[in-house]
Amino acid sequence: MGIALGNAFGWLSDVAGRLFGSKAAARSREISGGQTPEPALLDFFNDNKQPGLFHDFHFSGRATRYVMDKSLWRDFETFYRAPQALSCWLITGSAGAGKSRAALEFCRALETGQADFRFADEAAGSAGAEPVIDKDFSAWKTGFLNLAGTPFSTWKDWEPKQNTLLVFDRATRHYNDGSRLCTGWADGEDARHRFNVGEIIKLLAAKAEQGCFGPFRVRLLLLEREHRQVSRNWYMDVVNPALRFREESTPLPPMTPEGLFGIAQDIWKHIGQDDAAAPCAASDAFLEKLCSVDSERRPLFAMLLAAAMTTDGGAESAFTRRDVLKLALQGGYERVLRLAGEEGAMQAMRILALSTLTGGRLGACDLDKDDALWDSGLGHAASGEEGIFYPWPVEPELLGECFILGDMGQDGVPEDVRIGDDEMRTLIVKAWETCSPEVAYFFECCGQDFSSDPAWIETHFLNCHLADVDTPLYMQTAVNLVTWFGKGQLDAARKIYDHMNGVGNAGMFCRERAEVSTNLIRIYCGAGMFDEASPVFLTMNTLGGSKEVQRCRAAASVYLVEGLCKAKELVRARVMFEGALAFEETEEFLLPRALALISLINGYSRAGDFAEARELFGNLAVYGDSEKIRVLRAKASVNMIVCHCKAGHLEEAHTIYEGMRSLGDEAKVRKEYVKASKFLEYFTATKQPGIEEKEMKPKKSVAASA
Repeated sequence: MGIALGNAFGWLSDVAGRLFGSKAAARSREISGGQTPEPALLDFFNDNKQPGLFHDFHFSGRATRYVMDKSLWRDFETFYRAPQALSCWLITGSAGAGKSRAALEFCRALETGQADFRFADEAAGSAGAEPVIDKDFSAWKTGFLNLAGTPFSTWKDWEPKQNTLLVFDRATRHYNDGSRLCTGWADGEDARHRFNVGEIIKLLAAKAEQGCFGPFRVRLLLLEREHRQVSRNWYMDVVNPALRFREESTPLPPMTPEGLFGIAQDIWKHIGQDDAAAPCAASDAFLEKLCSVDSERRPLFAMLLAAAMTTDGGAESAFTRRDVLKLALQGGYERVLRLAGEEGAMQAMRILALSTLTGGRLGACDLDKDDALWDSGLGHAASGEEGIFYPWPVEPELLGECFILGDMGQDGVPEDVRIGDDEMRTLIVKAWETCSPEVAYFFECCGQDFSSDPAWIETHFLNCHLADVDTPLYMQTAVNLVTWFGKGQLDAARKIYDHMNGVGNAGMFCRERAEVSTNLIRIYCGAGMFDEASPVFLTMNTLGGSKEVQRCRAAASVYLVEGLCKAKELVRARVMFEGALAFEETEEFLLPRALALISLINGYSRAGDFAEARELFGNLAVYGDSEKIRVLRAKASVNMIVCHCKAGHLEEAHTIYEGMRSLGDEAKVRKEYVKASKFLEYFTATKQPGIEEKEMKPKKSVAASA
């Protein structure tokens, strides 16, 4: 290998230095021959250079057929055909849902003029259903952007020479809200801009407005998970509405049952099993197994399950999600041992861990092209030159997360090659020191993918702060992690909360402390643990009176009022409402106050105290006449009508119904009015003599959630 281990971790500094400060790195960023710089693209179209340990499961390997929802393709057609010079489209979906594969098929279709997939509603037994690009089509330049190999200066000088589609995969990973991404670029370039998707989009938007793209169209396809991050909507903040193809993100449609079973069949054929020897002959049986592994029935898990079923006794086994991930990881470890050899396996495992933690940014080293790791497809050139080597992270991301979190136990790996807990802790700290936003993104993804197993996450994440760098980023990541945890993960959420309160003094990071308090209160209330939630809420009173803290207190109050009402603790809920929500009477706090009041109204209605419920219901009118408030009043009216009807108070229900006429004629209000009409019609009919009342479940009460 190109690096000598020396002491256990001394080589890490050498690795980081060569990645971020070497002459070779500087050379790789030079523009040769005076040519106009071009964005670096990852080579996913060369079938002989598929990346990583798990190319059979990686989207670029295209090991299985792809069946696309027709509506998604129609959206894409509209996207690339539109006349404007620059347009951005954000597609979201959970890990393993097929976002990257869909983007790859879009790229291939634009480059070749012919798509290699079929439509979901025509896939079953139909021939010739493949979509075709226009006959007068001229080929586009397309690809997945390699930000690590594209200096920010490239975007300043770049002018497209043909229609261009650039894919920003995992866009949030590259969005930076002020934390440094890396250090030591030899040319003095601002590293924050280098990987900042937001800055790149702003620059391209300015160039498009100035007419720098000439007759060509540039399309930016942004792929991202469905994050629930606090105070972060970078897409809406950064991308000008005129540049958005859709106002909101486009959720990736789920794959059809036929498409999922087709994936399994392709995996079995790839392994050499024909239809007669396939582990499962019926799609229904396979889908039943898939549901037990992954309730979302994502394509990646269809691949992993199909591969697991080819093991001894696998066809009859009842697999869990951990089972299929573990079996896939074992195959990857075996490949490392085979390719790196006995002497290089230890170093290879640790470089792969660093690369996985940092999304491929950390772990580069100067290696000869004929190195075993390079030849195996475990790495790639950062900028098209062969002097800089980037090991591929363990991908897909779900496998990489399991690799770092350690649940898989690294079965089959010799003891002297395995990464122990202490070593992994050191690797995490080193990675955080050099690429903290990348590591933060990694742990946020872990929180999303493995929220039911938070002990993995909080144990490793709390080690990050040992590096004592980028504390604001650490605090915000902690907030987002707790956001993913729900009831059942209280211990992990509480550990993160307690640790955050020990960072700095009480006057520091008040916004982050308030946000994590709100999330913890939400979890406690969901579990009915109000005695535990109350002290956390009282602690929020010590965090100052900034607008951010007040917003958090208002949201936490809503959670508490709603939870207490559902638990039929109406006295405590009333006290909480009248005390905690006594903020200044500004428009900003009218909505949470209205939500909390609706929870009280619903609580008194369910308890049969209709007089108190009607009095509180009348108070809703003082919260303003905005559309949001009127929609909430309409929803509360429907809830009141249902409760009164079920109690036999039809006359009062009709009075409330008539009062809805004053709420306006907006579509959302009319929708609630129609609901109320149907409920009244039903309950009036069931109360007629001789008609037996049927069981009917009314719509859920308005969720008091900020």
